[in-house]
Amino acid sequence: MGDVPEAYRAAIRAELDALTAGARPDLLHWVRAYPATLVRQPEEIWTHSESEVVRRDDGTAWSVLPLWTTDASPSDLSAEIEINAEGRVTIHDAHVL
Repeated sequence: MGDVPEAYRAAIRAELDALTAGARPDLLHWVRAYPATLVRQPEEIWTHSESEVVRRDDGTAWSVLPLWTTDASPSDLSAEIEINAEGRVTIHDAHVL
């Protein structure tokens, strides 16, 4: 835990940036309910002790990353992410831990 592989970082960054910019409103239910305002996720996200990536034998991966907000670094919110064998990233949920 605590080390997101370099190969995944650019694709994850793009999705996290879209999430924090509000481009994934369907994933912001818990962010609004918390309530919180997401910020651009810092570089620390890649090595934070709460960052988790599990690689699977089929070339896919699953990840949970803590999310930073204007009030907490990180907050109790996290992003649940799937990475397919081609490296495409999908955030499935943003929720309270």
